[in-house]
Amino acid sequence: MDTTTADPIEFCPAAACAAAIVRIEGFVDHVARLMDEARFGRSPHLATQLEAISGELIIAADEARDRLAEVQAVSAAGAMAQLLAAIRDVRTRDDGEARRAKDLEAKAVRFLASADLYDAGFAKALSGTKLGGRLHGRPRLAVRQA
Repeated sequence: MDTTTADPIEFCPAAACAAAIVRIEGFVDHVARLMDEARFGRSPHLATQLEAISGELIIAADEARDRLAEVQAVSAAGAMAQLLAAIRDVRTRDDGEARRAKDLEAKAVRFLASADLYDAGFAKALSGTKLGGRLHGRPRLAVRQA
């Protein structure tokens, strides 16, 4: 049996968490559309049930985001998912999510640095954060083309 895969979601916990978040949020969006239809169709009982389902899905998505902040990336795709989740968490302007964003960024940067895929100087200039310099040490020199 061949266990190799080119699909990062199959072997990277962070990518798998990100995929779960995307699926759950897809369901949230679908339920929201159904709630609108139930309201327009004057079906308050169905709208109430759908609202409860939506609430549970939102909680599940937030729990998946917490898991994403806890797991280690073992692929560039997983690290990028953690960075994208960090961006999302920073934008929400919630203290808890801001802390989670820092954890996500740190985990992603650690993976990328260990895989030699991270240039701390470039990342600091691009993101405006100081995290890269602390985690990676000295920045790699950028290759310049003439």
